[in-house]
Amino acid sequence: MPSQTLKYAYFPGCVAQGACRELYQSTQALTQALGIELIELKKAACCGSGTFKEDSQLLEDTVNARNIALAEELNLALLTHCSTCQGVIGHVDERLKESQQVNPDYVDQINGLLQKQTCSPYQGSTEVKHLLHALVADYGLEEIQNRVTRKLSGLKCAAFYGCYL
Repeated sequence: MPSQTLKYAYFPGCVAQGACRELYQSTQALTQALGIELIELKKAACCGSGTFKEDSQLLEDTVNARNIALAEELNLALLTHCSTCQGVIGHVDERLKESQQVNPDYVDQINGLLQKQTCSPYQGSTEVKHLLHALVADYGLEEIQNRVTRKLSGLKCAAFYGCYL
């Protein structure tokens, strides 16, 4: 097991709360079994799954800057199990971190909108991670192998990681 407890700001996304509850339930069971602590971001909004930017890049960036700021308030990496959410929020985070250097007025505009809603500002101080990446990079494949209680050798399956992984 990792030397310290892994802890993340958990962004379940909207699909896991409704149409795909098994994803939410299996994530909870897995992380509990591995001793990973998830602090669910209850006030987070849907990432927009790429549709917000069709109307307004500013809208997509502001909504997701708020989601990231919720994780920053906890001083934790934002973790999601949805590849669409990870793709959208991750791209927004990259865009805003770059904008802090080349176009700080854009980030100031977003933070002004967040302030009007009494939300914390986006700081660009955390990471956006997918659960699978965190399991491999932070927890470790060898440690996961050591925790296996029943091997599924010979099981034929078709994996679907989502559209963005």
